[in-house]
Amino acid sequence: MSSSSTTSTTIAWLNDLNVQFNRYLPWPLLILGTVGVILNVIIFTRRSLFINSCTHYLLGNTVANFVVLYWVATTRIFSDGYNIDLSIESNTFCRIRYYFTYVPRTLSTWFILLACIDRWSSSIKAQRRFNSVKFARIVIAITTTVCFLSFCNVLIYFGVQKTATSITCYAMPGPYRYFSDLQYLTFYALGPPLMMLVFGLATLRNLRRAHNQVLPQAVLPNRSTARRDAQLLVMLLMQVALIIVFTVPFAIQKLNDTLTLTKIKTPLQTAQNNLCAGILRILSYGSHAFGFFVYTLSARIFRKELMVTINNVYRRVTGRNLNIAREATTCTMQHQTLGMKTTYRMSRPDA
Repeated sequence: MSSSSTTSTTIAWLNDLNVQFNRYLPWPLLILGTVGVILNVIIFTRRSLFINSCTHYLLGNTVANFVVLYWVATTRIFSDGYNIDLSIESNTFCRIRYYFTYVPRTLSTWFILLACIDRWSSSIKAQRRFNSVKFARIVIAITTTVCFLSFCNVLIYFGVQKTATSITCYAMPGPYRYFSDLQYLTFYALGPPLMMLVFGLATLRNLRRAHNQVLPQAVLPNRSTARRDAQLLVMLLMQVALIIVFTVPFAIQKLNDTLTLTKIKTPLQTAQNNLCAGILRILSYGSHAFGFFVYTLSARIFRKELMVTINNVYRRVTGRNLNIAREATTCTMQHQTLGMKTTYRMSRPDA
């Protein structure tokens, strides 16, 4: 067999493998993400969590993830997996597709960044000013508006690009394509994760300093509130790690594509690059699909609210409570009673 024949076979195999990956691998992420998004919305809107400003940012991230899963991932499955791509037939749909790809993916990471900033501000004296639900809602509205406006260029300069060998929907070739790719990378995949690390480490440093200080009894925070805030911080840091693990490899690959845009590649190199890009793009959906499972594993308060939600559904169906829910409630009441007794003993004048 000649080398050209072997190369052609390899290219065909790589292209077919890319199609199969895009056809089947996203579905488990889509299913798990659907379950996670629904449960996140139910749990984050419970009063015990909804009164916290950080929860509003996490809820905004959940809504953005829903759009990513049911628009970005779904359109990619049909275009790359089944060769059903309306974006290469209409400039309008092409622009709408990428506009609602860039905006929700960017918002999903920015909401986590805002949650990191919220936890950082809670560890310093600016807590009362910035850690309110009203302030969080204003910031969410402003961030969403700015993000929608910043990607308006997509609605103008994207379109169907035809060459001698292919038809694609993407940014217009030339300087704008570099600008578009760098904008997407900076605001979605590179900038927010780096800033998350900065604010996350700063928050941990502030908490460590506060732990080493002996504070007067009058300024000690409520124990249940402190426990809730600590668990929210753990949830947040786990989500940051999830974003970095699943997003940074895709960002590096995307950056490499941008920097080598004018480099002439062989058909084999193109097939290899497309397969690598397809796999990393699919993996990047993990940061939008696995949030619920990270929260469940990392925070007891989240698991508690989850069990309460499951028990409520079970009680409506069967008219009874789950045993595990009753035991958890009894244990919680016992701890609360014990805490009240301990507080009373410590407050007695003759103690």
